[in-house]
Amino acid sequence: MEKNASAAITPELVASKAVASKPVAAEPVVSDPVASEPVAAEPIASEGGASKCGASVSWASLMADGPLHKIGECLLANEEYVDAYSAMRQVCRNWRSGLPEPDVHLHEWIMVDHALPRAAEFTFLQLGTSRYVTIDLSEVRSRYYFGFCRGVIVLAQKNPPHKIRLLNPLTKASKTMFEAQMPSVFLDSVAVIKSPTMVFVCSHYPNEIRLVDESTPTKDIYEDWGDVRFSIENHGLRCITPFNGELYAIAVDNFESGRIVCTNVQLQQRASTVKMETLISFPQLGNDKFYLVKSDGDLLLVLLDNMLLEDQPLVYRVDTQSRSLHPVSNIGSHAFFVHYIRCISVETRVHPILRPGCISDTSTTYL
Repeated sequence: MEKNASAAITPELVASKAVASKPVAAEPVVSDPVASEPVAAEPIASEGGASKCGASVSWASLMADGPLHKIGECLLANEEYVDAYSAMRQVCRNWRSGLPEPDVHLHEWIMVDHALPRAAEFTFLQLGTSRYVTIDLSEVRSRYYFGFCRGVIVLAQKNPPHKIRLLNPLTKASKTMFEAQMPSVFLDSVAVIKSPTMVFVCSHYPNEIRLVDESTPTKDIYEDWGDVRFSIENHGLRCITPFNGELYAIAVDNFESGRIVCTNVQLQQRASTVKMETLISFPQLGNDKFYLVKSDGDLLLVLLDNMLLEDQPLVYRVDTQSRSLHPVSNIGSHAFFVHYIRCISVETRVHPILRPGCISDTSTTYL
């Protein structure tokens, strides 16, 4: 930063002109005390931490054990401002080394569709605060993009064998390296869970869920992708939803009865041994429009159909411990947008254009 040069105060020269008129007694002019008195320079912190008169602040000299660290803690305490923390680390080398790289992601953000000609610009919306952030991700140009989940963008290398990479849009870091290649099937949706890190894909044909982790080896393009393939005969799988370290999904059979299936990732910890099993069956509900929604820390089952009984609840809370469903009388100030690929819960107090308690079926669009 350039230092500010001190400004010298000089008296203003006023030209006089003779006027042929009645002489007027000249009044003494009292000089402006502000202009005539010297101005003391305020002590300003120098780079070494001492005070220097007239020196400018060197922001790059702020150390992590001072105000920089406290500001960073405040930003990380609220997910709304995690992007600002990452931006702080990009200011200079000293700040980048003083502030640790955050293990944070845009968990409560959704990605707004991006398109040409600005395909490298990604816009994210914070559901809880209605705040938009646009990030230039030129790194995506050299990769294949095929999904976004839990704050990470799922990419694949353009060169064979197209290994999977997870990109954090905040830090622009791609540290999670997979040996597994991009799947060659038509994907409905992609999901990512952490601890351990696994990537799940749900395909429409064949209708199944597959998964890989960082230890999954590279396979030939003609080989089956993934360590595990999960399917149920005569059932369609939809709404894959990460929740509390596991993956949940809806399975609906040809007779329009449904069930919730889930993984056992936290028990097995490796993709090659993970299994999916039925958590709850609910044939008595007799509906083929089932959706899973995460809202306020709960996993909810939503039913939408014109054939529902008048007093039949539309929303049930999924108790994953007791494997049971509990009716929910209202969803408070939230509004739900449901789709067989992805469902979102939006806080209407920060989105006043939405009506609280509404559930919108967006099956004809894409979330």
